[in-house]
Amino acid sequence: MDSVATAARLEWWANSLTCLAAFPVSVTIAVGEQGWQAAGQLTRTEEGPDLAAFCELDKAFNLRLPDDSTVVVLVTALTPGGSFTLTEP
Repeated sequence: MDSVATAARLEWWANSLTCLAAFPVSVTIAVGEQGWQAAGQLTRTEEGPDLAAFCELDKAFNLRLPDDSTVVVLVTALTPGGSFTLTEP
């Protein structure tokens, strides 16, 4: 299984023009025969309640990678310490 660990940003968009929140994170993405798996951690753990509030509205976020590419992900299994799992929508 190949994997990469990188800094990224979770962005919550209200519409195609308005980003209401952006959370710096570190993520580890692994690709295997069954597809990809990803887990992450908030860079600033004190933002956990804010991330949780946006997850209650909609778990779909854009994950913006260092090369400025984005992929839509669902944030699941958010812990009080700011760790989470990413899944496909």
